[in-house]
Parts: sequence; structure tokens; C-alpha cells
Amino acid sequence: MTKNNEKLILMFKDEEVLAFNVDYSNERIMFLEKLDGFNRAPYGISEDGNDINAKLISFFMRRTIAPQRSDYEKILNATDSKSGFDFSFKGHGLSLSNHYWFKRDGENLRYSDINFFTNKWDDSFARAILKEDYEALKHCDLNVPDIVTPGWGVKGWIYDNGPKLYKLGIHADHPDEAICEVLASKLAKRMFDSGEVTDYELKKVNGKYASISSCMIDINEEMVSMHDFLPPELGFMYLGKDKNKSLGKKFFEKVAELGLPDIYNFFVKLTCFRTLCFISDLHFGNISVIRNLNDGSIRVAPLYDLGGAFGSSKTGKQLIANANSGLLLMIYYLFGDLDPSWDYSWYDPNKLVGFEDEIREYLSKSEFYTPQIIETVIDVYHQQKKTLDDMIKRKD
Repeated sequence: MTKNNEKLILMFKDEEVLAFNVDYSNERIMFLEKLDGFNRAPYGISEDGNDINAKLISFFMRRTIAPQRSDYEKILNATDSKSGFDFSFKGHGLSLSNHYWFKRDGENLRYSDINFFTNKWDDSFARAILKEDYEALKHCDLNVPDIVTPGWGVKGWIYDNGPKLYKLGIHADHPDEAICEVLASKLAKRMFDSGEVTDYELKKVNGKYASISSCMIDINEEMVSMHDFLPPELGFMYLGKDKNKSLGKKFFEKVAELGLPDIYNFFVKLTCFRTLCFISDLHFGNISVIRNLNDGSIRVAPLYDLGGAFGSSKTGKQLIANANSGLLLMIYYLFGDLDPSWDYSWYDPNKLVGFEDEIREYLSKSEFYTPQIIETVIDVYHQQKKTLDDMIKRKD
């Protein structure tokens, strides 16, 4: 039985970072004190931080399963959890994104013995979710990476020659998100350099399609969300839309001012990629950098979490299924904010030759994507590709 209030120690590997209190009844976290390893606090929390508690709350709230998951209530009921917040404290908060976890009074645990990077865990929890056998969750070990894996999709971490994330999509009975995520990754591999995009595989799991990807970091790295790495207002600028598309332009101006050329160039590619597959879910929570724990160096994380591409989101499916003369104009407005001043030397249109065949191959696996809808998707793809090609000609 979970206590109403509990004091925990936030750990970075084997270093004690800070002490905090959890009020489970009111879903509150209260920073208590800095410990010897405070210099290892999560990115953005520093010695001179004015509001450590607010940043600590934000850190933990991003380590909870989303209420929008279609199996949210079933998971909570099976694990005797009041909320996703409560659920996230059932284990030790171990993750495959970073090296933070927590321990309770009297626990004598070593990171080397319990982390998921070098130790195999009991993945019965994830296998039960993928089978939709939620009753089985009552008997599963809760020291699993699923506890702190956010996002709307129905998903589970399976140990399959290393950690693999299996995603059924946002709704377990609709395979379109998984199919389109893999298809979008195929497009990204034609556009991005090796190491800039996550490898995805499409596989049927218990009769349903799942997208499968490997863990993106090793034990000497951690992922830092763009929410934490860049000023928060930039996230709105990147995806915000106004009549003259000035917010997107302002975003690139601000990133240039920060002196981050690698991130600037990545967002140029990402914007072109969004144009071609009209993906609807590339917010700052789905874009990250990877920090090397030994030397502190930063690189952009491989492109991941590609749900909502090619019209597979709820709104996108409504548009694609009821295509009319305004559809192309709407998609151009939402996903056509390219700039002729950008460097397009990385773009090779020859690498996109034949991608229409992959669109047909993957979308035909879904009952929703009828031959007519597939051809509509291809028409939109052609329009968006022409926009990109014309932009390059303007620059020339």
C-alpha cells in the first residue's frame, strides 16, 4: 500500500542528488534539500536556480504515462494507482532515457545492479499490455521502464536482444499510427544522414501491427528534451501558425542567435521532412538532444516518435477520407513553411525516387487506407515535394 506522503532520494546513478517529498493524495512534489551530488541534478536544475521545486515537478510530470492513453484507466485499476502520477512512483523510477531514479529510506541498491541498460528486466508487464491482458498486470513486477515512459500511444518495453519499444499506436485497435510511423521512418532515412533517424521495424504482435525501435542511448548518455534544452517559448514558435508564418521564421532567427548550428540545420531538415509527410505530432516533447555524460558534449537525438504522419492522426484521417479542393491548400498552409534562404545542399531529390511504391506498400496494410485514399496521400506528397523542389530552384 502506497503511503500518503513519502520522502525519497533522487539518484543519478549512485550519487545522491536531492531529497524530496511526495504527497500522493494531492499529487504534489516538494523539494527538501540538496545532497552531495546536486551538481548532477536534471538538466535545467542548477545551484543558482530560482525555483528548483517547479523544475523538479516538471521533471517528474514528464515521467508519467499520459491520461490520453486508451488503456490508461485499465493500467491504473490493475496496479491500484490513483493516477499516472501515483503509478510513476510504484517502482524506482528507472528509465531508458536518462540515469535518474529514486530510492527510499533503508534501501541499499546499486545502479549497476538495477539499471535497464546493462540488466535484463522482467518484461511481463509490457507483454501483458500488448496482449491487452490487463488483469495480468496485478502480478507483474513494476520495476520496469514502462512506469516512466510518457506519451499517448499504447506501448511496452520488451527485452528482445536488448531493449525494444513496441508501439501499437494511440489506439490499440487502430494500426494506422504504427504503420505510418514506420513509413515515415523510411522517408526520413532517405533524407537524413545515418544516425539522424531511428530505425523502425513493423511487426504483427498478437494480430496487431506494432512499430518497433531500439533504445537510442547507452549507459554513458542521456536524452534531454527540447523542452528543457531550448527556451520554452521556442517550441510554440516552431509549430505556431499565424497568417504570415512569421513565428516559424522567428524560431530560426532565435536558434541562430543561440549559436547552435547543428540544431539549426537539424530543424531545417525536420521542417522539410514535415512538409513531405505532413506529420502532426512533432512537438518539443518528441524532439531531443543526447548529452554525453563523460564530456558533456551535445548532439541532436535521432528523429523518433513519428506518429500522425501521412494523415494517420484522428484529424488527418478525417481530412484525407473526405478530400476536397481545399485539402491541398490547407496542408500546404500547415506544412509548407520553407525558406529559400536555408542551405539545401544536403537534399538529394534522387533519393526520393520510388518512394511512392513504399507509400502504397505500407498504407495498403491498413483497412482505412483504401486505394483511393492512398492515391490522395500520394497526391499530397507530390504537392509537398514540388514545394520543396521549387524552393531549391528559387535559391539557385
